[in-house]
Amino acid sequence: MKKSILGAALTPIVAAGLFAPPANAMNLGNYEVMSNRWTDASWVWATYPCEDYDQYDTPTDDCRLVRAVPRPKFGAYYGGEARMVDGQWAFTADVPDGLRCLGHVMPTKDTYRWDDVSLFGTVESRFDVGCFNGPPGMNVWTFSLVRF
Repeated sequence: MKKSILGAALTPIVAAGLFAPPANAMNLGNYEVMSNRWTDASWVWATYPCEDYDQYDTPTDDCRLVRAVPRPKFGAYYGGEARMVDGQWAFTADVPDGLRCLGHVMPTKDTYRWDDVSLFGTVESRFDVGCFNGPPGMNVWTFSLVRF
């Protein structure tokens, strides 16, 4: 009798351990973006589940909505739908102040890619016109995500 009660009590715990994501895997929630890109600002990513457009309120496992909130407030908001491909999350966003020049900012198209377990990745920041009417180009930065 005691064995059957103990077995019934442990079954949900064992099942949760077998089907739970790795301890460091990307979960829904808020993340501090730690990057060597900026010295005067930082961003917090709020991640939400994407919904299947055919079925209301049905989240999908391979998609996260990312909303970037600047700190301090002078930075620009950005975001996108991150998709999981081969253990890597990725999304592309138009960032209005992605290229900071002396006295002004320029827009960039940034592609973020990061590992699902380590939460470490890179951002490729592409711009059509460089500072002071310079040539188009791309900068690559590293970042990591730290869960709040």
